[in-house]
Amino acid sequence: MDNKPFVFLAAADRDFMHRIKAALHGSVNLNVFDDGEACRQALAAHGPQALILDTRLTGGYDLHRAIRDDFDTGDIYQLLLCTPDEAARDDLVADDFLPGPVSDGVVLGKIRLLLQTLEQRRRGGEQMAYAQKVAMTAMSSMGELGVVMNFMSKSFSCRSIQSVGELALQSLAQYELDCIIYFSWEGEHSIARSGGQEVSPEDREHILQLRPLGRLLELNGQMIVNFEHTSILVRQMPEDVEQCGRLRDNIAMLCDGVEARVTGLLMEHDNVLKQQGIRYAVCEIRDSVANLHARQLDYLKTGRDMIGQVTDDFEDAFVHLALMPEAENQLISQLVNLRQRLTDLWSQPGEVEARLQSVVHALEVLAGDVGASR
Repeated sequence: MDNKPFVFLAAADRDFMHRIKAALHGSVNLNVFDDGEACRQALAAHGPQALILDTRLTGGYDLHRAIRDDFDTGDIYQLLLCTPDEAARDDLVADDFLPGPVSDGVVLGKIRLLLQTLEQRRRGGEQMAYAQKVAMTAMSSMGELGVVMNFMSKSFSCRSIQSVGELALQSLAQYELDCIIYFSWEGEHSIARSGGQEVSPEDREHILQLRPLGRLLELNGQMIVNFEHTSILVRQMPEDVEQCGRLRDNIAMLCDGVEARVTGLLMEHDNVLKQQGIRYAVCEIRDSVANLHARQLDYLKTGRDMIGQVTDDFEDAFVHLALMPEAENQLISQLVNLRQRLTDLWSQPGEVEARLQSVVHALEVLAGDVGASR
């Protein structure tokens, strides 16, 4: 690459021009003019970094002011060869002056300083261009990363795997890429393509072949990112190496976010099924224990009724046995005492009944909480 500065030399003295041209040979790309108008026309075709202008040239002043006052040419470095009186004039505003007459050595010294200035400008321009490129790259990276962050924030509102896939494809569309997203979970499968395009059987088979080949694979301009439940296939990556690298990282992060949300949804679904099973079991146990408690109460009541009936039957039987009054009274007294003792015993809540009541109450509370959370 030719980094030599491009310089115009416009002067009236042809011998001077030849000497300067010979002295600058090889160090600059030099165009020489002996007419101000010809120099001005050449500026329109190819603007130089610097102009060495002899004010004695016909049209020199007009050329100087035209270059200085034009926005497109105002940054051209001007070195004016002039008299001391001209250098003091207010209407001459140049980057540097060389009041004459002076020797060629002094002129060449000034020109060497000019070349150093141009080299510094060139390096500064390169640094500025590099800084602008870095800034643009950083801005592009931030924008591309912002797509991933925006997906992450919105993905929590997705309540199904299909909606996660739709949001991911909408995000990838901002990269202007043709993508296919594939999901696999618990024997189920789902596949979709950006822009709502139909997924061909060949694309589906292609993804199934690439899924076992690693986390990230690039092949023939395509890229696939694989996780346990998720794969994202990019049909054609950009040719620009830097952009391709940034997108590779961002798509991998986005796919990681998709996988995390899908895993979360599957866990939520599993927890719902477990909760439903627990609710069913609690309600069944509650009903069974309540039924057992009711039957226990029925058995106690039936037992009391049976003892009362037996006691009455014995009393009636004693009347017909013609027992001695003392013996009959004694037997009846014992029966009455037995019935009273049994009545007192059954009227007290036993340990089994108390535990049944406690279990029924606890299950009623838990079943109520479960019902409220449905």
